[in-house]
Amino acid sequence: MRRLLQGRRQKKDLNDLISSPSSIQIYHHVQFPLNDLLGVLYPLFGSYYPFEEFLHMIYTVHHIFCAYDIVQNRCVGCALLNNTDNTNRSIYIMLFGVQQTNQKQGIGTYLLQTVIQWAQQAGYQHIHLDVFVENYKAIGLYEKVGFQKYQFLPNYYIHTSKRPPHAIRMVLSLV
Repeated sequence: MRRLLQGRRQKKDLNDLISSPSSIQIYHHVQFPLNDLLGVLYPLFGSYYPFEEFLHMIYTVHHIFCAYDIVQNRCVGCALLNNTDNTNRSIYIMLFGVQQTNQKQGIGTYLLQTVIQWAQQAGYQHIHLDVFVENYKAIGLYEKVGFQKYQFLPNYYIHTSKRPPHAIRMVLSLV
């Protein structure tokens, strides 16, 4: 009984944390226009992947969340997530980004908190991601919402132009 109450309290606390920047709406499981996804994610990550591989990631991903500025009527942030096994215990954030002109406005925090809330409600136990070792803004955002550094991944980005080519795996426990 005590554990059940703690679980409910934890979800309520997360809901209290989620505050949307006034003109931002988050959508999930919608048929997003490809140009919206590319407009956000390709400027941030396109130099690290061949275009066909980038498109393949978008077309084969299990879950897409997008943040739309309803005043400007445009997509400003996206998250691509994949189930990591058949048990639905863990989910992996493949790509997560907010357009550079819209960063530092709380949109990334809101998008990430929405993903976390959805994952909790869907029964996932963990969310994990890999981040470039020198992407301090992203690492700070992930830590702000509760992710913890879990593992150093040497040479993770060896086939990209990132130098040093290392990453950090970060994990958020939802149980």
